[in-house]
Amino acid sequence: MFYRIRQFIRTIMPRIKPADVEWATKHLSVAASELFLRQSKAEQRHAIDVAKSIHKASYPLSYLDYQNLISAALLHDCGKSVVSIHLWQRVYIVLMHKAPKPLWSILEKGPSFFSFPLKIYTRHSLWSEYLARKNGMNSIVCHLIREHHSPNTDLGRILQQADNAN
Repeated sequence: MFYRIRQFIRTIMPRIKPADVEWATKHLSVAASELFLRQSKAEQRHAIDVAKSIHKASYPLSYLDYQNLISAALLHDCGKSVVSIHLWQRVYIVLMHKAPKPLWSILEKGPSFFSFPLKIYTRHSLWSEYLARKNGMNSIVCHLIREHHSPNTDLGRILQQADNAN
């Protein structure tokens, strides 16, 4: 419960220090840094939090796996920058995660008022993967981004765990 309150506050009042942006962009190419910076401040804050959670956890990873994971963490939601998401839509998506899956499916096919936010959530990982690939990210980073909600790899599960914690 407190996690969701903190998440809500960070969404409506994202605070990003220049050092946070510098840390993030240090892990990305110039093109990928521009992609990161096109995200909303709330998405940037979330991405930095996810990446720093992975960094602080000190997983026994190779240097390459670590770099790929941090890059994926910083860009995993960049596809949301394609459309404007209102605060009420973000809240609606979070609430719908507690609803039965068949209800999600029904609402996603229904009137756009209910379906649009769910379609954004469902498709943003594909959009994020596309943007990452277009901006020169390697296939491993792109795969991690695509699977960040339903991972099939150990690295993907690390990313999902950090994403869910933030």
